Amino acid sequence: MSPVLPEDRLIERRSLKIGVFASAMMAVAGVCVHLISGSYALLLDGFYSAVMVGSGLVAARISRNVVRPPDRAYPFGYDGQEALYVLFRSLLLMGVLSFAAISALSTVIDYAYGVPVSTVRLGPVAWYSIAMVATCWGLAWRHHHDWCRTGCHSQILLTEAKAARLDGLISGLTGLALLSAPFLNGTMLSGLIPITDSILVLVVSLLVLREPLQGFLIALGQAAGASADNDLIRSTRLALEDLLAGLSCWLLDLTVYQVGRTAFVVVYLNPSQPMDGGAIDLIRDRIQQRCQSLLNCPVRTEVILTATPPFAAASVS
Repeated sequence: MSPVLPEDRLIERRSLKIGVFASAMMAVAGVCVHLISGSYALLLDGFYSAVMVGSGLVAARISRNVVRPPDRAYPFGYDGQEALYVLFRSLLLMGVLSFAAISALSTVIDYAYGVPVSTVRLGPVAWYSIAMVATCWGLAWRHHHDWCRTGCHSQILLTEAKAARLDGLISGLTGLALLSAPFLNGTMLSGLIPITDSILVLVVSLLVLREPLQGFLIALGQAAGASADNDLIRSTRLALEDLLAGLSCWLLDLTVYQVGRTAFVVVYLNPSQPMDGGAIDLIRDRIQQRCQSLLNCPVRTEVILTATPPFAAASVS
């Protein structure tokens, strides 16, 4: 596995600490402005920031673990914790957004049956939205900048950058929609003014649900050990066939799968002559170097000597 530089770890941890602090401020601001304005859309925004606080604390812990080498407790390394982080973070966001959407839909249905709905007080909405958008986009820039500085490997920083951009988009669109609601007076949509906040919560929840759902599906595949896409496997196979041509080995098959920021490559070889342990170690090192240059990410490799292709039976069936 390619080494993770100490300065990269420091950059990642510092970026996550800044994210936790900023998200905590945004969560408190969202709840406070909700209490003043009565807007549940702003409360949803605050809850989203609160989820980012919790995920940032967990991410800081995981970022210290994923760079640890394999040991007896985790013989395949700690890389799977990064995939689990994305998985459970996505599940938590999906739960928050689903609950908000169901609550908003319930309010809309009650209003249709004549139940009175309290109006939103717009006094603090404009200043809140401006401050939140600026904070979120600044935080997204910081995470993305640090992601690039550390070699574009950290799935944690990339996930947090996407979440910050999404939070900024939610804050901006929420504020804009709430401030635009009074302009519906005198139009055919004036009857929707009392439930503008609930409609906004419903629309935002359904639109934003796509991002954590995608993250959940990707992380679920990684946690389950799903193979990488066929194009990546094909390019890896071509690169290794060229390398192994001069090493007295036949490449029978290989597997590539991604777990967090790390790619696992298992190569099945049939040597054309007897080999000792030193020769196998040399081949493994050469394969790892080629894969690291090709995949541009931390790589763990394993070489298995066999005379039978591992997936021959599965291919026939």
